[in-house]
Amino acid sequence: MAGPGMSGPGRVETPATAPRTGPLGRVAALASAVGTAWILVMMVLVNADVLGRAAFAAPLRGVPEFVGLSIVGIVFLQAGHALASGRFTRSDALLDRLAAARPRAAAALDVVHHLAGAAFFAILAWALWPRLLRAIEAGDYVGAAGDFTLPVWPIRALMIAGSVLVIGLYLILAAAAARRAAGGRS
Repeated sequence: MAGPGMSGPGRVETPATAPRTGPLGRVAALASAVGTAWILVMMVLVNADVLGRAAFAAPLRGVPEFVGLSIVGIVFLQAGHALASGRFTRSDALLDRLAAARPRAAAALDVVHHLAGAAFFAILAWALWPRLLRAIEAGDYVGAAGDFTLPVWPIRALMIAGSVLVIGLYLILAAAAARRAAGGRS
């Protein structure tokens, strides 16, 4: 049974077998690298905060707020690369069995899956848009005024940008699956 990162029954996806997503896939890889660097910065800050609390009874201001916003930002930075590299979580048990018997039908089902994913992220981006505008207009922030604050709008903008990237990747994957369903190459 295939799982995340698998291509076909029990095979791990390699760069040679990963879906072709072109320049958008490279943008997703870059965004994921930024997310990884962000994780490293977050780890350094959390460790410095713990050390400051334990050794000096002086925590770093804003670390909990930064971490809380960071987790959301990192998820949206890395979602596109997870999808482009075939590691987006999904269950392929039915698809693998169908592909063994009827590959074109499996490809058609894959088209439906990719279009549903694109629709989900489109709804998410659409729902986030007014929240982004409201956060900018109202100057929303996390933290305590006079102590430490972080604006919320950059993370909301990142969520929308990450969603748009995932939508584009899903559409590329849907087009490739449609070509397979029609009997062509992806």
